[in-house]
Amino acid sequence: MSYTKFEIARLLGARALQIKMGAPILIRIPKTVEKPLDIAKLELEKGVLPITVKKREVKRVRKKVKIIPEIPLEEKEEEKKGGIVEEGEELIEEME
Repeated sequence: MSYTKFEIARLLGARALQIKMGAPILIRIPKTVEKPLDIAKLELEKGVLPITVKKREVKRVRKKVKIIPEIPLEEKEEEKKGGIVEEGEELIEEME
């Protein structure tokens, strides 16, 4: 399983804290390695970390999009002007 750099940082930090607090070390380490973070890195490389990572699956949903035929701008403007003029004439007739 591959981990993101953020998951690796979290795993190493958590395991290093466990080791520092006295948790048993799960691998044989060279005498030169003393830092808990270095020990955690070695454990990660060997694949013996006692930590589980639960990943959420991303559901990919496809949606069909209805394509609306495009009306040229000039026709749209003429429709708007015509509608406005007709509405205005109706209002004038009602007022008279």
